[in-house]
Amino acid sequence: MKKVYFGSSEAPSGGNEPFWKPWGLGSWLLRLLCFLVLLFVLGVLLSLFKNPKSQETAKAEVPEDIINPDTPDPHLIPLPGDANFPHDIQNPGRNLPQPGDNNLPPHTDDDIENDNGRQVVGDRLNVILDAADDDTFNKWADEFKALYPGDDYKVVYYDKMTQLLQIQIPQEERNQIMQALPTQITDISFYVFPEGLMGNLAYKPNDLVFKYPETSWYYEPIQAYDAWEITKGSPDVVVAICDSYFDLNHDDLNSDRIVKPYSVMRRNSNVKPADDCDEVSFMHGSMVASQALGNMDNQRGTAGIAPGCKFMPVSLGHQMTNIVVLQGLLYAIYQGASVVNLSVGDYYPDEIKRLSVEEQIQLSKMRCLEEQAVWDYVAELARERNVTIVWAAGNENVFSALDASKRGDASIKVAAVDKDLHKAEFSNFGNIEEYDLHESTISAPGVDILGAKPFNTYDIGPGTSFAAPIVTGAVALMKSIDPTLSTAEIIEILRETGKPIEGDATIGKLLQIKDALMMVKDNIANFDDIMNDHEKFVGLWRSTTLLEITNNGQSTGKKCRCYYDITSTEGGSSFIYATDTQKDYSTTLSIEWKPSEIVMKEAGNKTNRTDNTYSFVPLTLVCSPDTAHQMKCVATDSNGVSTTIYLRKVNHRQD
Repeated sequence: MKKVYFGSSEAPSGGNEPFWKPWGLGSWLLRLLCFLVLLFVLGVLLSLFKNPKSQETAKAEVPEDIINPDTPDPHLIPLPGDANFPHDIQNPGRNLPQPGDNNLPPHTDDDIENDNGRQVVGDRLNVILDAADDDTFNKWADEFKALYPGDDYKVVYYDKMTQLLQIQIPQEERNQIMQALPTQITDISFYVFPEGLMGNLAYKPNDLVFKYPETSWYYEPIQAYDAWEITKGSPDVVVAICDSYFDLNHDDLNSDRIVKPYSVMRRNSNVKPADDCDEVSFMHGSMVASQALGNMDNQRGTAGIAPGCKFMPVSLGHQMTNIVVLQGLLYAIYQGASVVNLSVGDYYPDEIKRLSVEEQIQLSKMRCLEEQAVWDYVAELARERNVTIVWAAGNENVFSALDASKRGDASIKVAAVDKDLHKAEFSNFGNIEEYDLHESTISAPGVDILGAKPFNTYDIGPGTSFAAPIVTGAVALMKSIDPTLSTAEIIEILRETGKPIEGDATIGKLLQIKDALMMVKDNIANFDDIMNDHEKFVGLWRSTTLLEITNNGQSTGKKCRCYYDITSTEGGSSFIYATDTQKDYSTTLSIEWKPSEIVMKEAGNKTNRTDNTYSFVPLTLVCSPDTAHQMKCVATDSNGVSTTIYLRKVNHRQD
């Protein structure tokens, strides 16, 4: 742009002559007129930056068919009504809230206090019950009130769906009671922790006007196009997005893939934005969901990474605390999600941001240890059910493990890269080699990411919030090939196939979806290879289908993997490891080789000689090639019930 200067850099000489004389009166009037015209134009331009309505002009680079598609989507799916859920006990005891009063109480600014750099609700504690029926809730509440009979101590909320309680206690006694309760109530398995504050991790740029570049720039660097040649996702894989709100009527979200929508705050299936929510919360959940799971080939704005997987929308509202986020996560775990995306986390005061990296690392080892134990506990619940949790690393450019929810290898933490595939300047980091710390699992694009906003609109935004659902979609694609993949195995594959970030090792490698899928796919048994060389079948194999463990016909809520230890071309053994009893249940296995199929027969029930908790019925597996020449096995039990499984070669067991 040509620079325009007004006036001269030097003052005119002769202080008593008329101000117009150096140019002449006519020339001066002409200059004045030009000045006024330019001033008017400058004012108009400046007003565009001051007026939020000018965003429509700034978004002109977004293709018109994204904003205003020519034809309506003919495939809109009717949404379920605001279904209620069984949160309440029908006849609660005197120490639990009655059904009409059993609502999560709000907090005010006066309730918030600083606890070692972490904001907590001062007069609350949360309790997770490991396994809870109506009697367990009542029993815990009765024992609590027997220990603390005063009016200042009470259960103010409970939820059967997520097995959580919240208690109110005097603020000055919070830490003392939190430490004492596990030693005072010893006949019920539970975990107690403080109520911390959390929020959406949407990066908020200072500018009012977004400059939209090419909207699909981030698909190619992560191999999305090649990955979709392998799979677009299986409907057997359920992806939960735990976030603010969702517009399920949006063209890029509405489909028959939506399952079990749930609002933590409303306690029903209504997940649409609240009238009083802030702008970020209003759009955040819809954008995140569309980036992971958005509809494909519908002639609309965007496409998710895993458009073939099921979508479980879990609304956390816009006043996020520990118990809200935990309830959303627990709901997803207990209701059958395979992958859970959480683009939420801590914010930090300036004094923490100003600390050196070394000081941040030391603080992370002392800060929020109670909360870390809670997240570790919930991560174990997820591991037992083979649920993979994906977190956005955060946007404060600090050490990510300052946040207690983002420590260790029990979950996947996602950093963001910019359009040059370098670390985004706002992204939190976690890999510090000199301290042998590896808290950043993987990276994905997190700048100028297109997503769905409510009311069939779209926006482009930066943030690890939008990098995380890209990885969540990739994990869903991996589990579409092998649903038995554990979080530890997924992390190993992502790290092995990722592309190093140029010039910065503090964040995980760049996601490479096709390479990750090929690594998963290559370990699936190939029928032609095994038929050509029977010795290639010798080794340890795992079924890619998880089995539901039942006890006396009742689901335990836990799943297990079936293993086949082929010791020779004639057979071996099959076994199941049950996580609750920590025992193997096994039987012998024979192999019959036929011209076009392989038949494996289990000799009898899979049992354990010292434990009779389970007895798994025998299976007969008839294996043949599928269209991709992978070995497809139809497993039929002694009752005639069949299921199709694939076998994956493994080096060791994942219990």
